[in-house]
Amino acid sequence: MNFSSNRSAALLGLAITVALSGCASTQGKKPESTQPPPGQSSAKKPVTQGEYKAQIQSMVAKDPMFALLAAELAAQRGDNYSAVIAYTEAAKALKRADLAKRAVELSLNDNDPELSLSAAQTWYTLAPTDPQAKRSVLLLQLSTNRVDEAMPALKDYVADLRKLEEQHPGISGVTPDKVTLELLLRIPDKDKAYNTGLKLLGDDPTNDNNQNLLSQLAYSTDHYPQAVAHIEQAIKVKPAENYYVLLAQYLEKRDGNSNAAIALLTTQTAQHPKWFAARLYLARTYTQAADWPNAKTVFDQLIQMQPDNYALYSSQGFVLSKLHDRRGAEKYFQTYLKKMPADQIQNEPLIYLTLSGLALDDKDYKGALRWIDKAPDAAENIDLQLRKSLILEQSGKMPQAMKVLDDYQPQDDDEGVRIILARSQLAEKQKQPKTSETILDKGLSTYPDQPDLLYERSMVAERQDDLVAVEKYLRRLIAVKPDSANGYNALGYTFADHGIRLDEALELIQKANSLSPNDPFILDSLGWVYFKLGRNAEAEETLKKALSIRSDQEIGTHLVQVLLKSGKKAEAQQLADKLKTQFPAKPSL
Repeated sequence: MNFSSNRSAALLGLAITVALSGCASTQGKKPESTQPPPGQSSAKKPVTQGEYKAQIQSMVAKDPMFALLAAELAAQRGDNYSAVIAYTEAAKALKRADLAKRAVELSLNDNDPELSLSAAQTWYTLAPTDPQAKRSVLLLQLSTNRVDEAMPALKDYVADLRKLEEQHPGISGVTPDKVTLELLLRIPDKDKAYNTGLKLLGDDPTNDNNQNLLSQLAYSTDHYPQAVAHIEQAIKVKPAENYYVLLAQYLEKRDGNSNAAIALLTTQTAQHPKWFAARLYLARTYTQAADWPNAKTVFDQLIQMQPDNYALYSSQGFVLSKLHDRRGAEKYFQTYLKKMPADQIQNEPLIYLTLSGLALDDKDYKGALRWIDKAPDAAENIDLQLRKSLILEQSGKMPQAMKVLDDYQPQDDDEGVRIILARSQLAEKQKQPKTSETILDKGLSTYPDQPDLLYERSMVAERQDDLVAVEKYLRRLIAVKPDSANGYNALGYTFADHGIRLDEALELIQKANSLSPNDPFILDSLGWVYFKLGRNAEAEETLKKALSIRSDQEIGTHLVQVLLKSGKKAEAQQLADKLKTQFPAKPSL
């Protein structure tokens, strides 16, 4: 192109203005309003999106080739919105499908499906035989909930996939059903996605594959009762193991608990001794429910079925550790670590932590340390080093325990904070509160306003009855982390426990409760402040709720005191006796 120097300068300035005119807000986002478009005085108001788009369209109509320069400059500056409009309009004017394709690529980077769809439709209009253009329109119509517009192309696309699969099985690498499901799940409206699936696929009760696909669609769109119904129908046609596993999964979601799933799979695995997948899902369900005896039984069965499946040995090791079977856990973990290929071993540090924990429970300090030291790269693993410090502490070797923490080199800020907290807590256990304070103060100078350090610093002060410092650090915690339920709760409970500023204490704890409803410890604080305010009925109700959520000695002790104050001596004594049984090492009253 041969421009005069004046015209060239003017046009370049105009292009740069267009490229910069996306928005005064975040770069690369669709603007709510723009700076003045080319040729408009800056004294005028910013234009709307519609006006801005019209201005670019007008510019393209006058000089499409120049618009490409403006579009590319806009794209380079991160203003994809302006670039997409310019490319799309230039594509229309010049009848160039490649420009529309470029517009689609830019718009997808900007996460604007409406803008992307407009560009894709232009691309398809200019290149109706291009399958990529056609598919782009289809996908974007689905992504924008334009299901009715997409349905003809969707039906054709699915039909073509199935025809290709029939002619050349496995050629695509994925099944037509999987592709169909992925397409339907692009529809944001979940009800519309499920109902579209019914229309597209039909609802043939005699076709187990059809019912299976519908069940997965229903499950993925949160239609859990329908998912159960579809897979149950598939089972009537073909009682396959994988269908029963899906049914168990759907029952859990539908019911909000695993009871029906466990009952189903217990029955089916008993009837089908060779069903491995169903038994594995049952073991997983027992594990999630912390039903360790039943989990152990099922993993035993799985290992008998596949003795060379060494991943099962690791799982059984963790189950046995929960049952405090130290020898059994050691046996299965050692088999796993010995037999599993080195590049396939998972959770290795956790295995050594678990083994050391079992030894520590038995007060076998040498054994516990031996497991830590046997772990690969133990010196660089913070969890292993924290455990090593704990073992040394519990064995009475406080200086050595502190040295482990002092010697560890944190690999990031999170590890740095964890080491500071561990050093502070160890100093307190050595009855050195001033040392603990110094450690935390130094930590806060390195990590200013770090929430965990602020909270711990306030707790150290609270244990020294330094209420001024408690309030100082908790107020700061609340300021830097306004959603800290622990911060509000700790400050409110401190006031309540000391019988001061009770109205403010109630306000603080209520705020904590609003941030973290049904937290048993926050409910305990709330019940305690009610008690301090003389609101015994509310205190009793709140503390009973807290105790129902978590059986805890301190919550129970608070409730005992409330019951006694309310004259319910028999109920208070009954609860006190129960607490003594549950927590024999600590007095309840």
